Amino acid sequence: MNQTHLVKMLEHFNLGQPIHAPQRVHGGLLHIMWHIDTSNGSYAVKQLSKNINLNDEKVVRNYELTECIAHQFANKGIPAVYAISKNGKHLFIVDNSGYLLYPWIDAKVLGQDAINQTRALEIACILAKIHLINLNLNDLDEPEFDIHSNQSLMELVDLAERKKVVFSDYLQNNLNNLLNINENYLNAIAMLNGNIVISHGDLDQKNVMWTAENKPLLIDWESARKLNPTYEIINAALDWSGITTKFDIDLFRSMIKSYKDAEGIIDKESIDAAFWGVLGNWINWTVYNIKRVIEPQNIEEKKLGEAQVLQVLPIILNIYKIKHDLINEINGL
Repeated sequence: MNQTHLVKMLEHFNLGQPIHAPQRVHGGLLHIMWHIDTSNGSYAVKQLSKNINLNDEKVVRNYELTECIAHQFANKGIPAVYAISKNGKHLFIVDNSGYLLYPWIDAKVLGQDAINQTRALEIACILAKIHLINLNLNDLDEPEFDIHSNQSLMELVDLAERKKVVFSDYLQNNLNNLLNINENYLNAIAMLNGNIVISHGDLDQKNVMWTAENKPLLIDWESARKLNPTYEIINAALDWSGITTKFDIDLFRSMIKSYKDAEGIIDKESIDAAFWGVLGNWINWTVYNIKRVIEPQNIEEKKLGEAQVLQVLPIILNIYKIKHDLINEINGL
């Protein structure tokens, strides 16, 4: 971490002087996290990815709004972690580098093997509470969906092949399925817009820390937005029941039931669209990572992109394969 940036940031927030060099905290897929100790206390610093355009006022505004959302949910009893602010501003920008500063919390993100039914069902209940709060924030835009035309996907896959990236054959072999998924996702957007609430937007394992007392803390609210609640609980249930590793359909079913038992509402008319929304979100993440590999800023970015594409493509194809069975499970509850 740039030492000059650190000193300026601590001065800005009036948090004392650094005691020693920042310590890198590993685990993020996009940004870089640091642990710093100062004369005033301990803090976590999120150094935003260089891929984030901080000259775009809309991007900066979104970071401010999402931290405000986290703060408001915390005030309403949701265990949300939000950034330190000064004069209502959370994001600190210096030399075109962006930072968010948080109090250091003695808690940790757990690996997939440490996720059990008790923790997963608690997340389902928290999501139901978030949705029932129906938070109102006038400054927040209507839902915006990242979309890619089938033509642009085909061009990207062709470019990956010409660049001879490691996963180009895998992309080509599954292109028809990916195009079908993308087309259905684009057609589902209108349905997903029919019922929206403000929520976290990315509540998977990497965005929940657990204290020694097994209490959850919701972090990384930068994806907070207006979204379809049925989409979000299905997305979370897939993730927490192991869709990225070894899928546990019983846990998936239990999470949906716990959400409903906590008065969360599953809109049966939106279930199919919600699954296409989940798959479309994975398509968008895949596109981002393909571009990371084709036009890398550095070797670390390229390796991250390669690893993500190779991990995500099988997940997309698996959800696509079992989608109808999962819809039947939900409708049977």
